[in-house]
Parts: sequence; structure tokens; C-alpha cells
Amino acid sequence: MYDPAEQEEILDAFRQLLWPAVSDGGRKRAKKAKPSWKVDKGHTAALERHLARWDRGELEDEDSGAHPLTHAAFRCLAIAWQETNSTWDC
Repeated sequence: MYDPAEQEEILDAFRQLLWPAVSDGGRKRAKKAKPSWKVDKGHTAALERHLARWDRGELEDEDSGAHPLTHAAFRCLAIAWQETNSTWDC
């Protein structure tokens, strides 16, 4: 049975998980240490690094405190956004 409350619960939980990774990236972009996520060409390489860290047993990113798979999820979503918004002009 369809339960819209469950979808809201999922989105809320995922937002909480993504927040540390998103905040960490925002701090780095504010310092000009990385490009906008909308045009960043490094998402695939970063995704692979976060997956490798998780595969080695890492459970917490040293910069954000987030789980490496949370960073991987962000990178996947960013790639999907770039591919579905290819006409975006930054």
C-alpha cells in the first residue's frame, strides 16, 4: 500500500545523511578549493575514491564526519543532475 509518509521519512533521513557532505563541499567551494558541483568534472573520480575508502573499511570521512557512502551518494546524484541538466549554463 502506498504510504506518502514513508517517502517523506526517506527523504528526511537522506537529507540528514547528505547534510555533512554537502556542508563540507560548500566550505571548500567558499574557499575556492573546488568548483561548483554543477560543473565539477571530478565527480566520477571522487565517487571511486569514496567507494574505495568504504571498501577498505573506512566509516567516517576525515573532513565531514559523514560515512563515505554518503559522499558517494552525493557524487552519484551530482552526476545524474549534470547529465539531466546538460544545458545548464553556469
